[in-house]
This record gives sequence, structure tokens and C-alpha cells, in this order.
Amino acid sequence: MQEQQTFLADEFFSMTLMATVQRGRLYREGSSEDSREAFRRALRSRLERLREQYAAGVSEDQHLANIENLANELSGSDALKERRFRIGSAQKALNLYLKYMWCSGRVATPPHCPFDSVVLSRLPSCRNVRWTQLDSLDAYKQLVQEARKAAGGNSLAEWELRLYNDAQP
Repeated sequence: MQEQQTFLADEFFSMTLMATVQRGRLYREGSSEDSREAFRRALRSRLERLREQYAAGVSEDQHLANIENLANELSGSDALKERRFRIGSAQKALNLYLKYMWCSGRVATPPHCPFDSVVLSRLPSCRNVRWTQLDSLDAYKQLVQEARKAAGGNSLAEWELRLYNDAQP
């Protein structure tokens, strides 16, 4: 059983990292593989520590603080463009990681969903927002408000999961 859990943990982090890095063009051109690996280790460690908080659920304020802290704590890495882990990338990494944890029964329903181009395209006032460029917690809160309207009383996690599943061939 432990081998299975290790495998799943590796896969969930790998998929989270891929979605955060590829679309977000996170890394600085010319950054070393060593600096990128150090960043990946730090991100994984932080996400795994945060997961413990979400087992029974967290408040909206705590979740927002976790996103902001994740962005600030991982900024400064030589691997990153402008040495900054933006709010948009931090929310994507944390919210997507929590989505995997929730879908596998490891945490309670997350307070938010991963905001990416699919979700933003469903929010009329946010269609021109690029999550990869987002670096303001206030702007992120606006996305959450708009998504709550679109979700019509459903949790954002459930709403987004339905959107995701409906978009699959």
C-alpha cells in the first residue's frame, strides 16, 4: 500500500508541476537545471505540508493567506522569471494539487478551484485575464467572486470539476 501511495503522490505532484510550469512559462531562460530542481523540491515540500491543513478544510481567509504565502515564500529563486512566483502560478499549483487530493479522498472539498484559461473563459468579465500574469491577491479575489456567481451556489471545486469533465472528449 505504501508503494501505491508514493506512486500517486509522485504523479499528483508531477501533473501539478507540469500544468503550472508549462502554461505559466515560469522558468527564467538560461536558468540552471540545479536551480529548477531546487525550486521543484521547495514547491513539493510546501504543497505537501499545506495538504495537512486541508484534510478537514480551511477557511476562505486561510486559503487566501496560503496562496499569498506560497507565492512569497517561493519567490527569489534564480530559476524563476524575474525571481517571482506569481499569485497566478501559486493559486494554480495549490488549487490543482488540492483538486487531486480531494478527488482521491485525501482532503475535504477545497475552497477554490484551479483558475486557468478554461475556467476564465467561462467568466464573461474575466475572459481577458491571463492567470499566468496574475500577481495581485485582490485581482485573484475578483476571479473568485465571478466564479461564485457562475457556480450558482455550488462549491467552486464541484463547479470546476463539472466544467473540466464536460470539456473532455
